[in-house]
Amino acid sequence: MSKTHVVEQGEHLSGIAAENGFSNFETIWNDSNNADLKKLRDPHVLFPGDKVFIPDLVAKNSPAPTDKVHRFVLSTQRLFLRLRIHDHDNQPIKNAPCELKVESEDAVDGKTDGQGFVQPNQEIAPDAREAALTVHIDKPAGKSASPPPPNTLLNFDLKIGNLNPETKLSGQQARLNNLGYFAGYTLNDLEQLLWAAEEFECDHLGAPVKARPKLVAVKLDDQSQGQESGDSPTETGIQDQKIRDSLRKSHGV
Repeated sequence: MSKTHVVEQGEHLSGIAAENGFSNFETIWNDSNNADLKKLRDPHVLFPGDKVFIPDLVAKNSPAPTDKVHRFVLSTQRLFLRLRIHDHDNQPIKNAPCELKVESEDAVDGKTDGQGFVQPNQEIAPDAREAALTVHIDKPAGKSASPPPPNTLLNFDLKIGNLNPETKLSGQQARLNNLGYFAGYTLNDLEQLLWAAEEFECDHLGAPVKARPKLVAVKLDDQSQGQESGDSPTETGIQDQKIRDSLRKSHGV
């Protein structure tokens, strides 16, 4: 039976589809009832409070004679976790051994390529919510005959599906923090968000800042929790479209 699903933090369309019996999230995404949401969102970067229409799950029958062997092909979409590692100077960390552990699965060994992407891309289950990445960085050996220094370990705890859209303050804050521009810890750290956006603008748009990026106040559901409201399409945070587009491009999503 069709219904409307209200998105919660950490949900994305592949997970929502799987929970409702769909092997391909595009069956839901391409439904005409989701046309307005499709214009606003990436299917895997939804926002709490977004409303996704879930159509009826239609059973498909394929008659075939019982005295022959038949091959049936299921249309589905595989889900991958794609990661890129940069240093504090925004340079890719190349050829670094790493291990990726997704929830209760065994850790998978990998290595970063010349652009800092963790290889291979790890296929994950639609309901995966957490992962842990460890990256090994070689320290350059000194000129003396002393033993080489130990490797540096970088550890990352990943919240799969928790990245919010770049039109929201929380999404801008997360992207800036991930890119090395400290934008604060809570939605009330507006001053720090502005400083981070200014630095990002200088580095990525190739021009000195003449005026602070335009910022609108975020609508909070609860001041103590600092959560943006999802019941309104009103955009929050930095309003400069050039900064938003550049931030999304630099972050990768």
